[in-house]
Amino acid sequence: MPNFKETLLVFLLLYANLTFGQSRISPQLSNKAFRFEANKTLLTVSVIDSDAFQKKYLHRTNFLRRHSETNCFLIRLSKRSTLDDLKKDSNVIFIDHHQKPREESVLEYVNWNFNRITKTHHYFPDLNGANQNVSVKEQGFDPSDIDLVNRSFTTSLTPATTSQHSTAMATIIAGGGNSSLRSRGVAYQANFTSSDFSNILPDDILIFNSNNIHVQNHSYGVGIENYYGNEAFAYDQQVTTHPSLLHVFSAGNSGNLKPTAGKYVNMELANLSGNFKQAKNVLVVNAVDTTLTVNAFNSRGPAFDGRLKPELTAFGQDGTSDAAAIVSGISLLLQEKYRLIHQTVPTASLVKAILIASSDDIGSKGIDYVNGYGSVNAYKALALMEVNQIISVTLASNEEVTIPITIPSSVSEIKVAVTWTDPPAIPNASSVLINDIDSWLDDGTLITQPWVLNPYPHVDSLQALPKRKSDHLNNTEYITLENPAPGTYQLHLVSGTITNAAQKVSVAYWMNDDTPFRWDFPLTNDQAEGGAKNLLVWEAAPDQTGDLFLQLNNNDWQLVQPAIDLDNYFYWSCPDTFSKAKLKMKIGAAEFVTDEFLISPVIKMKTAFVCADSIGLTWNSIPNATSYELYTLGNQYLKKVSAINDTLVVLPKSSDDFFAISPVLNGVTGIKSNTINYTQQGALCYLNLFTAERYSATQIRIQLQLSSWYQVKHITILRTTNGNTDVFKNTAEGKLLFFDFYDTELQPGTMIYQAEIVLQSGIKILSDLIEITIEEKGKAIIFPNPITSNSDLTILSAGGGETFRILDLFGRIVFEKELELVADAIDVIHLPAGVYIYHLISEGTITDTGKFIKY
Repeated sequence: MPNFKETLLVFLLLYANLTFGQSRISPQLSNKAFRFEANKTLLTVSVIDSDAFQKKYLHRTNFLRRHSETNCFLIRLSKRSTLDDLKKDSNVIFIDHHQKPREESVLEYVNWNFNRITKTHHYFPDLNGANQNVSVKEQGFDPSDIDLVNRSFTTSLTPATTSQHSTAMATIIAGGGNSSLRSRGVAYQANFTSSDFSNILPDDILIFNSNNIHVQNHSYGVGIENYYGNEAFAYDQQVTTHPSLLHVFSAGNSGNLKPTAGKYVNMELANLSGNFKQAKNVLVVNAVDTTLTVNAFNSRGPAFDGRLKPELTAFGQDGTSDAAAIVSGISLLLQEKYRLIHQTVPTASLVKAILIASSDDIGSKGIDYVNGYGSVNAYKALALMEVNQIISVTLASNEEVTIPITIPSSVSEIKVAVTWTDPPAIPNASSVLINDIDSWLDDGTLITQPWVLNPYPHVDSLQALPKRKSDHLNNTEYITLENPAPGTYQLHLVSGTITNAAQKVSVAYWMNDDTPFRWDFPLTNDQAEGGAKNLLVWEAAPDQTGDLFLQLNNNDWQLVQPAIDLDNYFYWSCPDTFSKAKLKMKIGAAEFVTDEFLISPVIKMKTAFVCADSIGLTWNSIPNATSYELYTLGNQYLKKVSAINDTLVVLPKSSDDFFAISPVLNGVTGIKSNTINYTQQGALCYLNLFTAERYSATQIRIQLQLSSWYQVKHITILRTTNGNTDVFKNTAEGKLLFFDFYDTELQPGTMIYQAEIVLQSGIKILSDLIEITIEEKGKAIIFPNPITSNSDLTILSAGGGETFRILDLFGRIVFEKELELVADAIDVIHLPAGVYIYHLISEGTITDTGKFIKY
């Protein structure tokens, strides 16, 4: 394989005419709004001779990073004059402004049904990402998160800072399902690392090779950059040199913004967030939200030169970040499956071909600049690989290869994806396809060409339906044929002039059968969340409606919803029950019944008490549950520790902090609760709260909160007044955990309150003593005495309209205030040091007097 400099020289010769007079400055730098800031402005510069470049600018710039594969440098300049010199330097290929990347969503809700991940886990239970490694490029994730624990590793690129966003992306890709129902990732046993996205150039290939990483997720973006910049060039070059490395990017959340430069200037399209997403050999993913449509804030294609971007769509409620992570996780499963079959890693172009050929059409009919080639279908992608509907061929210049494809009867549609890793173009080239491969499908009488979109810069053209014609723009060609006649077809691949020795091409095809309806969720032993909306998904022939019925525990069928449009999926409001169930879709006279699945409400666990040697855990009772299963966190995943027939368990204190519970129905396990850390639930040893405070002139308020009544015989509130202790309240076992009492029998002096919990065993648990000072009727208690300017003077009295007056030793009034509270306070900072007299006045009569000292 030629090295980079040899490849670059070929490009320079081939594109001499194109690059002569072509700007070597990115639109960002050319924009009049660009402002140079000394020692702050970051640039990427790609050069022909890196040694000469470093030598020339060694003392004039701060070299931050070098991407050796592409001779691209990240630099910081101190003087504007250096930028001017770079623009004139014949050694410089392209100069770009390096923008700070930003995360593009935070995980709040995921859905594993839409992209058939639930179905994948059902039919491919042995595919889980084990022994697969993935990199998440942005900030670091929290390695102690219980869904990621003990499965992460660090490299020299692992950032010091962590973010919730990065943790969420790692969870979507490979979460262990320890914290909740939705935290089990796509490839839930994969290992992962993070890479600092302050460098948006590709990471050093040694990091990938030495750590056996073949997928990197990029859920971040910068501003709209509608050109083929240094980053796009670098990513294309890296994949060209290392063809098994797949980079997955989020499309971006700039759908409400317009490009300010390029072919599609001022249009509400072509707003991918970053020129690295303009690369040919990466995968860019858009997202649908819970409405199963693309949000208006999601970025759209096309690429700057009219190529089809984004390529695929996946579920992402809060943006395209989640969708990219889902596709990264599915790609890990594809790599795992391919390794099991072929004992090697598939090329990135083959993974792309499989994902595209097996995708489901959504949005407008056919391919488009919003949804790409379609919505990722994880199950079909793996099934395609399992039946070996993949082909890899190598083409020399001006060569034609014919591949036979046999189509059986009862096929409603065949989808063929032809992809190849295309060599990088020169930065800022106007069109970037280098090796043009043409394809078509031939049945002996009819030629079927690929689908092509209209890249003309007008909204009507960009939103027009695709047409069948030769594609000379993309390094993916996509052919579909509906209701094909059975027989052997020929897929023709024809190359033009190949710039390298030969071009490897990946082909994948998928055939949908003509079954009018097939359930994808729920399947056998799937779990639907009781009392919540569940997304029902299926495969259905177009233009049908159906009536949905539900059967619980083999009882009568009940109509759920008539006349459902089967071209769309359906959010089912699942009953809040714990039972076995079936669903039925009735289409005309035909009925399609699911296998038996489980409806399970999400149980809620909490800490009942935490004592010196034991803890109590409790949860709500689930009707119909025959037992419960208790889980704790093992080295990496939750593990079952015991079966329980009650709704409370008492455990000895141990090193286990995390617990979850699930209901069981006749041997079938329901949905686990959210996992709790019992040490962070605020539960104490039965007594969570005990307070006593002066509430009014005539009342003391006592509040008590228990964590549990487990083995509690009774609770007692003890009251001590003037040395005599009596029982203020005595409450036997009950259901209430919170008590609110009022004591109106106030006596001057100190009143002391204490809670006593008596267990069935006779053990007593006592609260701390709470002392409350009560003034004599008509009197006041003041403190502190003496007092300084740093303290407020507190007055205990009946309050509520009484007047507090301060006089100096000459009888002059220096302060007076009407008291509103039983315990009121005044600021004495204005009083000079000395001795003062106070009066408490009620209805014009002095009822109490005394002295205090101010220091």
